[in-house]
Amino acid sequence: MQKYTLNQILRTLDKLFKKDILTTKQFKNIKWDNLDKIDKTLTPIEKSLIMDFKNAVIKRKIIEFLAGKEIDEESENK
Repeated sequence: MQKYTLNQILRTLDKLFKKDILTTKQFKNIKWDNLDKIDKTLTPIEKSLIMDFKNAVIKRKIIEFLAGKEIDEESENK
């Protein structure tokens, strides 16, 4: 997983919030192929960030994501 700055994370999440992606359920349903439909201005890095954050949300590892830690099976046991 790429490391993201807190500024990148906040900017990208703000774009999603402005497009009415406001719930965990909506966020979990985002697919890579649908990102252009949500916002055509998303950069490839922002798209990757969204998918990495989605993975963190699904695994309930939000703090690890924000801290730039790898989110995998090993980190779940620590």
